[in-house]
Amino acid sequence: MAMEGHYLWRMRNAAILLTALTGHLYAQDCSLPYNQPLFDTQVEQGIWYGNATRYDGGTDSLRFNLYKPVGDGQTERPIVVAIHGGGFTEGHRNDLNGYCNTLASMGWACATISYRLGFHGSWLFAPPYANDVYELPRAIHRAQQDAKGAVRFLKGRHEQDSTSTSVVFLTGYSAGAITALHTAYTDQESERPAAAAAIGDVQHFLNLYPRPDLGDIDGDLNQNGFDATVLGVNNMYGAVLDTSMVDGTDRPALFSYHQTDDPVVPCWVNRPYWGIGLGIPDAHPYLFGSCAIDTRVQHIGAPPGHYQFQLHQGNAHEVHDPAGVMQASLAWMRGLFCDVQTRIPDNGPPGSLHLHPNPATTVVQVLDPAMGERTRYELYNALGARVTDGTMKNGRIAVAELAPGSYVLRTSAGKDVRYGRFMKE
Repeated sequence: MAMEGHYLWRMRNAAILLTALTGHLYAQDCSLPYNQPLFDTQVEQGIWYGNATRYDGGTDSLRFNLYKPVGDGQTERPIVVAIHGGGFTEGHRNDLNGYCNTLASMGWACATISYRLGFHGSWLFAPPYANDVYELPRAIHRAQQDAKGAVRFLKGRHEQDSTSTSVVFLTGYSAGAITALHTAYTDQESERPAAAAAIGDVQHFLNLYPRPDLGDIDGDLNQNGFDATVLGVNNMYGAVLDTSMVDGTDRPALFSYHQTDDPVVPCWVNRPYWGIGLGIPDAHPYLFGSCAIDTRVQHIGAPPGHYQFQLHQGNAHEVHDPAGVMQASLAWMRGLFCDVQTRIPDNGPPGSLHLHPNPATTVVQVLDPAMGERTRYELYNALGARVTDGTMKNGRIAVAELAPGSYVLRTSAGKDVRYGRFMKE
């Protein structure tokens, strides 16, 4: 405990020192690593953000739990909206309390949200059996509307929470990841699933249940002048109904994790529960998992640093290395909003170097023919500390000995100073 306390003391003082050295204040304090526990936390439980009609005609009271750091001094904290899994029928926002508390101790704000659950089962069986192929898309549409409403609500109280309205991320697991992906990428009414329109009633024994029109993609919760756009999505073994929604160049960044043979949510293209059988998949639509999404992203391209996919050879519906994948996703998120200039001693044009591969494992290659044998380089870690320097050889820099994380490369040849950012796996 004494060693841990000394470590936290050193980390807090390092953050203070780095802030002092930069001589500037930033909305998000990029002297923080955002991946180490530095702060005590506070939580508000059960904050109401709206009521919405359930699949069976009842009403759900939608709430979230909000975790924030104490004593971090930030005026616009980066915020993560966490969405639990459970097949759109189970799970609770409290399932991700531990995740949000951990993030808050690192300097993030984190809200774990409730959303409408449930859909009509088959004639004889309750979910995960479905009445027909329209039920799951309708459940996804309702969940997406709720998540968008939660994002708008959180943006609307940003001054109260000292949170950002632009540095907002979604994190979801399983059904929560499906919700997060549709929340982030469904931005045109043409992308609304046909199943969200008014369709025929569902009959269970002697009871009829209507299926009215579910409304537009944004829903009607918290139309407060803020939009529901986010900077990025952490997709943990999720999927989409149609990969064409991932389009254009101005779209949220994406971090995905999936196991190759996930039997519940397919990594490629299949019905949910394809590996379980027992007739469960039969009335569900096909889903396009992280592997299929990766094919789409590779086809249309993504800005540097905006896309990362961790594919694990396995057959489980879970994360095989929760701590490692969490650290990778935190570094990725931080790299999207932290200005290079706040982490290096000399200000210069960030991102002017083209680096490959990125992420890297053993070697980083600077893709610039002007980089010669006399080009000097310096490498800085996410805390702004210089970890190595030297002279490049054919534009190549060995990185095998570096710890996994985010790094800034500074090169200099006379008065020509350039910067680039890369991830070390």
